Amino acid sequence: MSASASYVLSVGEVMVRHPITVTPEAAVSEAIRRMAEHRVGAVLVTEQERLLGIFTERDVLRYLAGSSDSSWLTKPVRELMTPNPWTVTPQSSWEQARSLMETVHVRHVPVVEAGRLVGLVTARDLLDSYMEYLNRQVELRTQELRQACRQLEERDQEIRLSMTIAGRIQSRLLPQAPPNFPDLQVAVVYAPVDPLGGDYYNFAVSHDRFVGMLIADATGHSIPAAMIAIMTHTAFLSCASQVTQPAALLAQMNRYLHGLTEEHFVTAFYAVLDRQTGQLSYASAGHPAPWLFRSQTGQCQRAEARGLILGVAAEAKYQEQSLTLEPGDRLLLVTDGVLEARNASNEFFGAARVEQILAEIGRSSPQNIVTTLADTLRRFREPLPQADDMTIIAAGWR
Repeated sequence: MSASASYVLSVGEVMVRHPITVTPEAAVSEAIRRMAEHRVGAVLVTEQERLLGIFTERDVLRYLAGSSDSSWLTKPVRELMTPNPWTVTPQSSWEQARSLMETVHVRHVPVVEAGRLVGLVTARDLLDSYMEYLNRQVELRTQELRQACRQLEERDQEIRLSMTIAGRIQSRLLPQAPPNFPDLQVAVVYAPVDPLGGDYYNFAVSHDRFVGMLIADATGHSIPAAMIAIMTHTAFLSCASQVTQPAALLAQMNRYLHGLTEEHFVTAFYAVLDRQTGQLSYASAGHPAPWLFRSQTGQCQRAEARGLILGVAAEAKYQEQSLTLEPGDRLLLVTDGVLEARNASNEFFGAARVEQILAEIGRSSPQNIVTTLADTLRRFREPLPQADDMTIIAAGWR
């Protein structure tokens, strides 16, 4: 308990308001009888509410140690009492009374106000009352904490419900299903940590020939990252005229997001496949490079491209690259929630594991690739929970 609690408690709150008193002419035997009857260690010697002294067991022992008079029980109390004892006022603090008792080595202190006896404070009563006071304070604080906890739980439930509803709304911004053609299959695993996520992906189809695939990742997760992801969605929709030109699309999205994301940023990768020729054009804004599995050789390569993260510099330039897909090739895109997942040994999942999985199952369907990668990642991470939003996209041509 803090010092402020002991300061608040006053002597008037803990004192005995009607102490046992005797007159100065009362016999010592009478005083002792009354002490035994009331099971107290002291009586106060008063005259018309004026305190004259205090009589305790200590006074008896002190007298007997210095006298052999056998008639001491019949002597008046005034001869054995301690005159002019230490006193406190009702306004004195508990700590002041305790300190006085400790300093002058007494266990009973009369309480006097305006020269009139109003009570007695004892070491035992002082401690008992103070413990009772502390218990009351603990009960009060416990009740306050329980009430605060209930309010926090109710608020937490409200926030969780709001986030769940907001997450459902955000999920409607994502494609209901990836584009699929006889010669192109696409599969997706999207797993945010919270109902609201910072990962974003989308597709664009132009003239049934060009298929664009965007994957993006806002820093962090939950509400701030989700707001950036929603801005990214709006930026992507505003670039409809550039869907077949990856570098131009990222440049336009960057100009839209510049100044809106504050300390947050967005990485993104956009690729466009020409279904007629198999040409894949792509550009990156600081996003992890995707993997390309070559079915003929069974080898994996990275689709590297240089470019600044979105929203940092309004006039950032993006490098556009291209390559040609062959029948059976697979393209695999991920967010850093895959690469930076950690296990109980604090190891990263890393790019090497992703590439190894793709090399082993690259000839299977895109759906099997994303499912296998997600399951492997979960087993790698267990028993730790997922720490970051995760998105996996696999595309297979012919």
